[in-house]
Amino acid sequence: MTDIFKFWSIIGKAETIHPLDRPVFARLNDSHGFDLRCLPSNFGGKLRTAPVVLLYLSPGFSETDVRVARSKEGQERYVKQRTGRLGFTDHHPEAARWRKERLAWLGAPDVVNEKVAIANIGAYHSRTFTDHHILAALPSSRAMLDWAQSILFPQAELGDRMVVCMRAANFWGLESGRRYGKALFAPQTTRSGHMRRGKIREDIERMARRYV
Repeated sequence: MTDIFKFWSIIGKAETIHPLDRPVFARLNDSHGFDLRCLPSNFGGKLRTAPVVLLYLSPGFSETDVRVARSKEGQERYVKQRTGRLGFTDHHPEAARWRKERLAWLGAPDVVNEKVAIANIGAYHSRTFTDHHILAALPSSRAMLDWAQSILFPQAELGDRMVVCMRAANFWGLESGRRYGKALFAPQTTRSGHMRRGKIREDIERMARRYV
């Protein structure tokens, strides 16, 4: 059973590849779509304690990610982020705008920043993600899947937390359109990560208000 926070504690603050992923990228010899100028992490927000966790596939990319990676402040922020104890902030304008637009159904930005966490299978930034096959080869992706399936999902099934898969349910080991236990949901979604209209979406939005 993987401790995702311990897994990420071994990376140096300025490193752009996790040490255990490095051999995989060396074999790929740049035949991938990830931007390795950015700092990696496959979660954000207070993942240790957030009552609501949203599941996605891989983080997006903007030039701000490169600037963050080159700044000491950005590197220190990532060190804190990888502990799972740092809530979202507005230091990254594009990310803050994305959360405001996409996660408005969960509440105001200050509520989302404190009460919601995001987990991705992939840890590396890309503008358009197409390298699904590479995820299975990366230890960082396998670590997240192991942690989610052994720790996070059972918590949600018991109702201790609410988990909603917003993207790529099959990669997470879930079936689209299903609810598991009390609060683990895999609604039908669009490719861009929007829930499709229907009863399960209504149930999710109603339940989320209780959790946040």
